[in-house]
Amino acid sequence: MNCNKINTILAVMTQEEFDKAINKTWNLRLSDLQTAYTTAMDLMEYCEAKGYQKGVADCCRILGYCYWRFSDYSLSLSQSLKGLEIYQRIGDIQGEADILNNIGAVYMFQNDNEKRLEVNLRCKELRGLIGDLEGVASSEGNIGETYLEMEDYANANKCFESVLSDPNASPQGMAWAYHNIGRIKNSQKEYEEAYSYYKKGLDLSESVSYNVLITDSYLIITELFLEQKMYDKAISQAEKALDVSRKIGAKEGEKKALYYLSKIYEQLGQFEASLKYHKDYHSKDMEISRDTEIERLKTTQLKAAFDKIEEQKNELIDSIRYAERIQNAVLTRDQNQKLVTKYFVTYQAKDIVSGDFYWYYENDHYFYLCVADCTGHGVPGALLTMLGTTYLNDIVTLNEDITPAFVLDRLRHRLIHALSKKSNDDGTKDGMDISLIRFNRETLSAEWAGAYNPIWVIRKNKTPLNSSTKPIALEGEQAMLYELKGDKIPVGDMEVLKPFSEHRIQFELGDLVYLFSDGFADQFGGKHGKKYRSGQLKEFLLQIHATEIHKQGELLQSEFNSWKRNLEQVDDVCIIGIEI
Repeated sequence: MNCNKINTILAVMTQEEFDKAINKTWNLRLSDLQTAYTTAMDLMEYCEAKGYQKGVADCCRILGYCYWRFSDYSLSLSQSLKGLEIYQRIGDIQGEADILNNIGAVYMFQNDNEKRLEVNLRCKELRGLIGDLEGVASSEGNIGETYLEMEDYANANKCFESVLSDPNASPQGMAWAYHNIGRIKNSQKEYEEAYSYYKKGLDLSESVSYNVLITDSYLIITELFLEQKMYDKAISQAEKALDVSRKIGAKEGEKKALYYLSKIYEQLGQFEASLKYHKDYHSKDMEISRDTEIERLKTTQLKAAFDKIEEQKNELIDSIRYAERIQNAVLTRDQNQKLVTKYFVTYQAKDIVSGDFYWYYENDHYFYLCVADCTGHGVPGALLTMLGTTYLNDIVTLNEDITPAFVLDRLRHRLIHALSKKSNDDGTKDGMDISLIRFNRETLSAEWAGAYNPIWVIRKNKTPLNSSTKPIALEGEQAMLYELKGDKIPVGDMEVLKPFSEHRIQFELGDLVYLFSDGFADQFGGKHGKKYRSGQLKEFLLQIHATEIHKQGELLQSEFNSWKRNLEQVDDVCIIGIEI
């Protein structure tokens, strides 16, 4: 999913949508371990950047499971313990139970059955408290498996039979129960019955694409056939185990399959083939040991360096988040707003802070409203938004009865003066595109000026728009959309500083007015990864124009998310709609 940073890919997701993505990734671990792992890594980066603690814990739970299947028990345990601390702190019992289940699996591979039993019993207790009946059945199976490792076959078999008779047990839990009863039968030399139970577990696992147990089933059936000197069948099962292990990245499973193949061919007297598999087995064993040692070094010798980098990263993110609070405060500060009551604002930064801004000012019976798109996005763009809003406030308060075109002229002069470069000019032209209207509430008349950015008006009765400049018209089924284009000059430095054009508009009650930046129309997405385009945005607004104005903002946000899908957001987005 790392097609340029998940924190920009998921920036417009609601918490509910993000939690669904987490749950989808958690479920994916059962059939596609590698994809679940890479997705969880990206989601973790996003959660940490946003300070979403439950999301961090959920990602730890997924990563803890994946590292366990990758045979990296040190990382599995560290991720799981990190997630456990968060779940306990925020009171998420379901998350705590699930992550305890991960920890129990690590203790299994560390042969610490006492701790594993303690963890599994606690996990079952928590799942019972919240009514997670499927989870209770799963924990019952894990408890039985722990008894099995302790060679307490009576209690182990009791637990597995309990799972198989439980209507709430999942297919995966039942598959493990069959598998583990097969292990009990195998230990008692009841080979036919053992194979029968192994096969039931394997068939059930394959029916739900449960790759984790499919691998273990092939391996244990290989061992069963090998013990009975049924070499051809053993080779077939070992090769299947090897294939699935490589597919899902289960290094221990791959290593064990290579060992069995080496042993089988040795017993068949095919020493060349045996040697080949033994070399592969040895290489895989060294790889697992090397990965473990690298992780040990990371957590010891390099820990200080990693901690320092993490500290600097967190400080930077904290600073940007503080800037975000300042920017939001400037955009939403109380301006004694009385003249506009029916409106929406759709505002979504590409990064944490935005290079788009909106500005509002009212006095007596008229108000000013603008949407602006500054050069760049993120921190550089956000700094320009601060200048823009400050200068706009100065200009309209120091000049009486000032028209939008004159405001843009004065704003351009102030920005050029502030951003002028005496030397080492790198060719970058800082400035902004903007759409600015001044509306008279008593007469319903307005003046408007634009620097590249247009203004759109939807009239429900399809009567012509009375304006000083002939608009571009697009007819819908029940309404007409009119567009006035802005001057093709920015609010910024250029060779010839032409004055901005003034446009006069006479509105009617019920007219809908839209000011916006180009971020929505420029967004790539859809089935073919193409731009949304302004024409498509016009058509969508005509489709929803009869909807209550506040609801239109929600529909636009939903349309943007649906179009963008899993692609990166390419620019800041700002759209304001008002109803006259």
